[in-house]
Amino acid sequence: MKNRTGWVCGLLLSSALALQGCAADGVPKVQPIEEVHGSTSTKPVNDDIFIPSGVFPSTGEKAQPPVAYDNQLSDAAKASTVGSAGPLMPTVWLYVSLSSEAFLNGTELDSGVNTRVWETFLRKYGFPFKTITGPEKLENSAPGVLVLPSLVALSEREKQAIMKFRAQGGSVLSTWLTGVRDEHGVWQGFAFMKAGLNVDVVGDTQAEEEEHFMMAYGDSPVLHSLLAGQRIWLERLKGVYPLRLQGQQAAAQIMDWPRLSIGKKVNATLVFGEHRQPTGMLSRSVVMGYPERLWLSADPKAMEAIAHNSLTWLFRQPDARLAAWPHAYSNALSIAVVAPEVIDDFDLAFAERIEEIGVKATYYSLSVKAAKSPSILKKLQEQGHELGYMADYFEGFQGQPADKQANRLKLMKQEFAQAGLVIGDTIGFYAPMEAQDKITEGLLNQQGFTYFVTFMDKTDGRLPVLLPRAPSVDSTSQPLVMLPRTQSGPEDLMIEGDPDEGLKKYLAEFESALPMGGLLFVRFPNQTLLDDEQLDAILGQMKTHAKRLWMAPNGAVARWWLERNRVSVQMDMANGALRLSVTVAGNTPLSLPPSVTVNLPYANDSLKLVPIGPQEATLINMVALDPWRVAVSLGQLAPGTHRWKMQFERAVLINKR
Repeated sequence: MKNRTGWVCGLLLSSALALQGCAADGVPKVQPIEEVHGSTSTKPVNDDIFIPSGVFPSTGEKAQPPVAYDNQLSDAAKASTVGSAGPLMPTVWLYVSLSSEAFLNGTELDSGVNTRVWETFLRKYGFPFKTITGPEKLENSAPGVLVLPSLVALSEREKQAIMKFRAQGGSVLSTWLTGVRDEHGVWQGFAFMKAGLNVDVVGDTQAEEEEHFMMAYGDSPVLHSLLAGQRIWLERLKGVYPLRLQGQQAAAQIMDWPRLSIGKKVNATLVFGEHRQPTGMLSRSVVMGYPERLWLSADPKAMEAIAHNSLTWLFRQPDARLAAWPHAYSNALSIAVVAPEVIDDFDLAFAERIEEIGVKATYYSLSVKAAKSPSILKKLQEQGHELGYMADYFEGFQGQPADKQANRLKLMKQEFAQAGLVIGDTIGFYAPMEAQDKITEGLLNQQGFTYFVTFMDKTDGRLPVLLPRAPSVDSTSQPLVMLPRTQSGPEDLMIEGDPDEGLKKYLAEFESALPMGGLLFVRFPNQTLLDDEQLDAILGQMKTHAKRLWMAPNGAVARWWLERNRVSVQMDMANGALRLSVTVAGNTPLSLPPSVTVNLPYANDSLKLVPIGPQEATLINMVALDPWRVAVSLGQLAPGTHRWKMQFERAVLINKR
């Protein structure tokens, strides 16, 4: 068993490392699985063919905040991760239920597609697996990882066999509906999903036609190869709707495209956790709220990354990757003040308010207006706020000829200089009304701008994007940073209707964005119309989450991403031991400490890093993010490659079997 476990550890590590490579747009470099053979009928089925009508009479009405990743597990949830756990059989058991096949055969849907999707995936990535059929084989399967592919109908014996598998310490991955009907197709409800998978099914998306995008929680134990907040389209197939789930921890939400469908409902559609069984053994589980049929029509790279990350976590494989933000922040908060009007003492008062919670903003001004208030802008800079370009006058750039756009950018810079305003080395741009095009972006690239702000449609994630620098730019070899405006500003929502409802919507959107781990880019107009009570609510929310938020101006965010781009993290095997390697390119030390997130093989493990070879002493600081991850700060690393042997110390001894 020990040799086989070591063999699969190396296999899974190599596969995971391949998954972690990202293209320029941040999408994992995963090749889509080959076509799954067989019929995948798209004939419509009734909405109640799987879940009877009336089961969710209060869908969308149950208030529940999204589950975050900042060590906020309840005491009961933390206690459930304490127990005995042992090494797993290096095998994925892919279970085929004849009860489920019989039920699906009567629905005009292909009964075999769920199994074929997994078989194709597992072969592609080299996971050792066996497809098993019948409760007898399930009962006799040694603890490994059990995959239950949308097994809508299960007999009582099959359910008991799954419970036995978990009681022995095995891990389970379940998709969509599991055991909600018996072997005769009679509706049984969600009791088995609660008892056997530790998940509550509280609704589905049948009533919300726009909610067919899954939003990933970045850097989670089971989704870390995806971008923070990555938007993944899911097909709306009649009768086959994604589920709304409550579990120990959430890893993705189901929302509409702009991520505004929030409020009094549970949004989680992918959950995971670890629970102590009545035997005292620990068992991990991942429940995906969508069936394999929707996997086929979604982005194959994203869906495979989710499956791969989930399986390696279920196999208790350690993992290490570079976090998005400096140690040990899970999100970044950046405030932009767009100034189409003259900036005056009223704006200084706003600056003082946000300074009270430790925030410095970036002010984007029209050059024609900046020339009328240079003293105020200079004072803001002296107080630590940043200054960026907006335009020469309040008109968008989109659709204008290249020569006109170039002249406007030139005039904008000249008028700032004539007013005695110095932007500095970090040159930022935010077009009026976000109206820009490829010509604008090309000119910003060629003219050596550091970053520009864009609408959220430019990326499916909630993170900055690095764009290759134009070859004609000799002054810098660093990429151009694109900062997506990732959410609505409070006044954007408050002017659409009732101000109180708009403010509630903003606060809810902000809260729902936190678990995703991305950039919370919040904009305000200068001369804000917010009253003291409204501003108190907005700033109070930011202050509440200050420990997890890196609060920085847009320019600082852009500089960090350029600095972060110099860092690479790798975990591999060397001389039979796990090794962590961190390489810092360039010639200067990092100004901020990068954070390396490590998945622990067992809940609540302690990680020890032992330097390999001669290297300068590095201050290593570790913070537990939850029972399954730690954030490692390696201090202000000097350029070069640094290596450590990784040693995990168990919090609870392994049961001897």
